[in-house]
Amino acid sequence: MRTLLLALPSVMVLLAGCATAPSSRPCPRVTEFPAALQAKAAEELEGAPALKQMMDGMGADRAFNRAVCP
Repeated sequence: MRTLLLALPSVMVLLAGCATAPSSRPCPRVTEFPAALQAKAAEELEGAPALKQMMDGMGADRAFNRAVCP
């Protein structure tokens, strides 16, 4: 029990660095594309499933960034 009480302050000090607010980081840039360009890109991705999967992932990242950084 005594060891636990001695270790607790050390753990608290280490975890204090984890308390930095995410708002202190700059928001990533999200480039907007016109709807017509997005539609054309979607047509071009029809025959490229791996590229489509990558673009879908990047789209999800963009949506997350918009939600986090208004």
